[in-house]
Amino acid sequence: MSINSGDRPWPQTLAHKDLDWPTTDQRILVPFHEAVHLHETSLLGASIAFGTDGELYPLHAIDDEIDKTDVIRHDAEVKKAIKDQFSVPLSQTEEIRSPKLLESFIDTHSITTTVIDSAETSLLPSGHSPHPVTTECHSVVATRMDQFDAPASILVAVAAGPHSGLAIRVAEAIAKAYDCWLELFHVIPDDASDETKNDAEKLLEAYESRLDDAVDVDHLITSAPDPADAIIEHANYHDLTILGAPQKGTLRRFLFGSTPDTVKENGVAGPVLTVHRNTTESIIARWL
Repeated sequence: MSINSGDRPWPQTLAHKDLDWPTTDQRILVPFHEAVHLHETSLLGASIAFGTDGELYPLHAIDDEIDKTDVIRHDAEVKKAIKDQFSVPLSQTEEIRSPKLLESFIDTHSITTTVIDSAETSLLPSGHSPHPVTTECHSVVATRMDQFDAPASILVAVAAGPHSGLAIRVAEAIAKAYDCWLELFHVIPDDASDETKNDAEKLLEAYESRLDDAVDVDHLITSAPDPADAIIEHANYHDLTILGAPQKGTLRRFLFGSTPDTVKENGVAGPVLTVHRNTTESIIARWL
């Protein structure tokens, strides 16, 4: 099976750089400002740190004029909740919020992955954006974290793109932390040829073979006219859904939509994580 254009796009070796994630020195940043789902997103970040033998960096961005007493108390409660569930190195920080706070913190602490709640709009680029927090590290953007609890199963909707490789790695880390199982899920067209079905099977087998033997994993290929509808329907059988970020630029997503955006905007399924790989793409490339 080789790399082909058109009807056979699956890569033979899945040589995405994301498949090297986690690094040997994984550092997970969980930033807050509004602290809407403080406990839930902290525990999500802690589970990824635990599953990768990494370190956790909760960062509370605070406004200069507020009383820090309540912030420190809430952060102490979160720290205790994390330590009660996961044994991970933890470095908790409160810093004054500024436009470049995240970029500066990521740089000075060599952060490898940022886990952020989509409700933390003041910390996302331009207030709220589907793009990664920065291009310097991987990003996991979490939606509907008010429903997050220890998952018994995780749905990972995958395709052939590089974001899917990273999505599987993130799911693997969470599965290790919570001792839950994964289902790799791929949607093909209703009129897909036998050749396409065979390629899809090989794709999922290739992804599955990269996972740790300790992780319980299964995979499913289904046919549907709309991948987003199929993912939303199947997500109802799982506690958590993880997808690779949209590969279309902002303009094309605005004009034509994207599967990850549609799944995130649907209110039926539980929490949805959208995983973005770090990238050196220009702003223009990400826009188009």
